[in-house]
Amino acid sequence: MADPVRAPWEAPMRLALEEAAHAPLTGDVPVGAVVLAEDGTVLATGRNERELTGDPTGHAEVLALRRAAAARGSWRLTGCTLVVTLEPCTMCAGALVLSRVDRVVYGARDEKAGAAGSLWDVVRDRRLNHRPEVIHGVLEAECARQLTEFFRDTRGGGGAASATEPPGPQTLGRESSVPQTPGSPAPGSGTAGEGPGSGGLPVR
Repeated sequence: MADPVRAPWEAPMRLALEEAAHAPLTGDVPVGAVVLAEDGTVLATGRNERELTGDPTGHAEVLALRRAAAARGSWRLTGCTLVVTLEPCTMCAGALVLSRVDRVVYGARDEKAGAAGSLWDVVRDRRLNHRPEVIHGVLEAECARQLTEFFRDTRGGGGAASATEPPGPQTLGRESSVPQTPGSPAPGSGTAGEGPGSGGLPVR
């Protein structure tokens, strides 16, 4: 049976995965993002370009948000959804809050640097004036596998599993992080698809 929370986001996540697949061509970690308008149309896409451009802010989410704002003619992205293959870091989570997106959908968790429910929960911090809905684990195995293969093949990342196996505790993420096994809840993240989290920031 299809997951009613995650299934609607699988198609845009596949677009994000396609975008991410281009990043290794420039030596960048394969992370891809898509910004959707209220009606589900694609406003903008982005992939990691930090190595390509030498820009420390060149993460997929930041680039996709910039392009979506340019397409809209406004920095306010109210009503929009950002879909990304890897859990946003603190920089990207801050950008998501400031852009006023309604929703963040991500695939693989980033246990080392994730800021949407794993290491931190910046996007749902009640002290902030905007808290997007968070849906995690969309095509999680595929998103994690793409990262696993990159670090194994390109960076020799620490004995990763074969491409046909589900991701386990590997060296993954934008730098090096470890997504949890698909299906297990992230600490402090609550239920997939819920709105603002409760309480303070989670502890790893």
